[in-house]
Amino acid sequence: MSNVALREERDGVIAVTFNRPEKLNAVNWEMLRVLRQAIDDLRDRDDLRVMLIRASGRYFTSGVDLKDGPLTDKQKIGDTMIEARRGYRIPLHNLFDEFEAVEKPIVMAVQGPCLGMGVEMGGACDIRVAAESARFGLPEIGIGVVAGSGGTSRLARLCGVSWGKWLGMGEQIDAQTAKAAGFIQAVWSDDTFEAETWALCQRLVDRPAEVLGAVKLAVELCYDLDRQQGRHIERIVNTPFIMRDNSDLVAKVLAKNKRK
Repeated sequence: MSNVALREERDGVIAVTFNRPEKLNAVNWEMLRVLRQAIDDLRDRDDLRVMLIRASGRYFTSGVDLKDGPLTDKQKIGDTMIEARRGYRIPLHNLFDEFEAVEKPIVMAVQGPCLGMGVEMGGACDIRVAAESARFGLPEIGIGVVAGSGGTSRLARLCGVSWGKWLGMGEQIDAQTAKAAGFIQAVWSDDTFEAETWALCQRLVDRPAEVLGAVKLAVELCYDLDRQQGRHIERIVNTPFIMRDNSDLVAKVLAKNKRK
């Protein structure tokens, strides 16, 4: 079992916890390996319904480990531009693309500063929540490169051109600003953050898995289509759900409303 990224399975949730607090949770190859195995298991196992990515210590992550990271090892990157592109497409682009492709929710819970690759990974997650003390930034420009694993493409899509440039040019934002920008969906106090995050994951576990998967795919499709085509997607996706017997789910909702 890895010591730098801890893995836990509980109540339908597979949780990966970055655990290099002495290195500010700088991401290395072993952490990527644990994430890859976790996303593969989430995809393939019916008992796992939600993935949670979190961290121990005061930082969520300071970004890629510049001493041990995948973007600085010449043997992994190679000497040509083609080799360099392949060198980070395989461990990073492919991994984060799989985050989007898996038809189950992935939650990223940010308890402190989240920089560089942490922001890029967050853009591939479905839900991003933050504690009040969290902040976000893309410091890659400081070492002469662009945020190239979703920090440019996904951030512009999620938050728009202005915020993409603000962060891409090296400025940082706090949790409330990240929520206003559309990157974070919820901000909770530091004291209640862990409990709120786990409660969110359990709510997701309790919802129909096949419908959650359909929502994840349908929203992505609708974003890239015009309004009329989006309505077509809604009808196509929803048809098998409205044609089946949902009486047990309806009864559950009615009973819950009655108790309120």
